[in-house]
Formats: sequence, C-alpha cells, structure tokens
Amino acid sequence: MKLKKDPIGLEDFEEYLAEASDFAFELRVLRMLIAKGADCEHGGQYRDPDTKKYREFDIRLRLTRGATTVSAAVECKAIGGHFPLLVSTVPRSAAEAYHQVFKYRPVERTPREPFNIPRVELPEGMQGTRIDDSCLYSVRSPVGKSTAQVGRRETKTRDLHANDSEFFEKWSQALQSLDDLVEEIGDKEFIHAIWNGREHTALALPIVVVPNGCLWSVGYDHDGQRTAPPAQVSRVSIYIGRSYHNGFPGSSLDVSHLEVMTEAGLSDFYDQFLNDERNMRRLTRPN
Repeated sequence: MKLKKDPIGLEDFEEYLAEASDFAFELRVLRMLIAKGADCEHGGQYRDPDTKKYREFDIRLRLTRGATTVSAAVECKAIGGHFPLLVSTVPRSAAEAYHQVFKYRPVERTPREPFNIPRVELPEGMQGTRIDDSCLYSVRSPVGKSTAQVGRRETKTRDLHANDSEFFEKWSQALQSLDDLVEEIGDKEFIHAIWNGREHTALALPIVVVPNGCLWSVGYDHDGQRTAPPAQVSRVSIYIGRSYHNGFPGSSLDVSHLEVMTEAGLSDFYDQFLNDERNMRRLTRPN
C-alpha cells in the first residue's frame, strides 16, 4: 500500500487512538476481566510453534476454581462498524460437537518386587478427555465455517469489499499463543501446584474479541440454503479441530473450536461459565 507523504500530526494520532487502536481496546478488555476476578497476563512474548519466531500475545487468562482450571489465549481486534466481521454457520454435526480437557486422576502404582514400596497416588491424564455434546458445543447448534470482513470502498460506486486477512491474523495468533498454555497445564509444576490427590480438570480456549456491534452471523443448511438473514451476535464459535502436543511423550490435547466474541459477549461468557466453581465444572461434562 502506498502512503501519502503528508506528515502525521496530533489530530491523526487522536483519530487513530479513538477509532482503530487495538492496544486501547485490549486494555479495556483486560480491565473488564481483572474486575471480574480473572488472573491475567498482558502483552508478553511467546514462541510461534510453526515459524519458531517470537511474537507478542494480547492477554492470557488463567483461572482455577475448585477442581477446574481454565486457561485462555485472548486476542483483541478493534475492527469498526464500517468493516464488521461476518461468520457463516451451519448446524454443528455430532463429530464436531465436542471439546477436550486434561483430566488428572489419582491412580495407584503397583510396587515392584522385591522392594516393599508403599502404594502412592499419581496424577494421570496427559491425553485429552473428550467431552461430547457439551454446554459449549452442542449438536445442531450453529458452528462457524467461513469468515469475512465486509465494507464498501471509497469510490463513486461504493463497491462492496470483503476480506478476512486481518481477522485471520488474530485468529492465528490466538491459536499459536494457546500452544504455550496447553504445555503449561500439562507441566509437572502446574500439576503439583493444583493437584491435591483428587481429580482435577484443565481446559484451554482460544478467543478473539471484537468491539460490540461488529460481529455478525448468518446461517446456512448443509445444502447451502440460507436459513436466516444476517444478524448481530455477541458470540460465535468456529470449528478448527487443532491438535496440541505438550512436553510429555505421546500426550496431546485437541482444541475443537475458536471462540469469537464481542466485548459484551466475553463478559457474558465469563458470568455464565467462569464466575464460580459450579459453572466451571459444567465445562467438564456433557449436557
């Protein structure tokens, strides 16, 4: 893109900060999460597992209540109402209606002869445990399959323009940043910190947050026929089916969906699922 050579001044910076600053938006999201009681890390670095390059993450949320831990990679994108995100959905199939969690269970180790070693309990569960038809991802509920930001060009004809590259960049960052969090909840230090001899469950979520009023969804059936007109929504999930491997040999966790939410949608999600121990436990069992 060729830029104008006119100097950028105070008014230009004020316009950018008021209308297009991802940083100001992520600070607002961070402030909301902290006010609700979440433990958050802001603006650190991680190593991209694909490119091996270091990148910055926006927010990492960690929350343990009772026997459940939720970790989330939260990326914020300050898109505007002139270029909102449209997610096209279809009814979720049974094969897509799941998410996985790490479950740490007490097990007994059999002592080896001839030594008389007492039985001890060890955490187990480095393979993801599948939760089918859960409160997060139920069969036949809408699941995202395609995304596009839609706007109009500044021309006399005001042609429509659709693009998903900017959103896809944030999508990718959320998925890559989650790699560290999956490794973290499978780490021995994490296990020893939270494990108390009883079963404990850990869940990892990738989340992209956009401003209120900038997220739309449209429904289709599996034959490609539209089932409803586009409508503003506060949350929509996109199926990804990405497998993450942590440091334990043969261990993995499949992350089934990417969550896309507005600022208000993230607040509602927190209140619905993360505000107390009972609601967090709902994330670890089928409906």
